[in-house]
Amino acid sequence: MVYTAKYVRISKIKELLIHNDQKIRVSGDAKEKLAEFLDKAIEKAAEEMINKLPRKTKGEGKGQLKRITFQLEDFK
Repeated sequence: MVYTAKYVRISKIKELLIHNDQKIRVSGDAKEKLAEFLDKAIEKAAEEMINKLPRKTKGEGKGQLKRITFQLEDFK
C-alpha cells in the first residue's frame, strides 16, 4: 500500500537533512517510511501543544479547553 504524506513532502525537507555539511539522501524505498515517521512526529507535537492549552477546572465544563487559540505565550 502506498503511503501518502499528510503534512510534509520529502522534497521540502531536504535542506534539513544535512549533517556536518554532508547532505543525507533518502532512497526511493525509504521515502514512504520517512514521510510516515514525520507525519506521526507532527501529529504527536500538535497533540502536545493542544494539551498545554489552559483547561477549565470547575463546573460542567471541567477539563474542556478555556480557549481554542494558540497565543505567543504558549510557545515560551
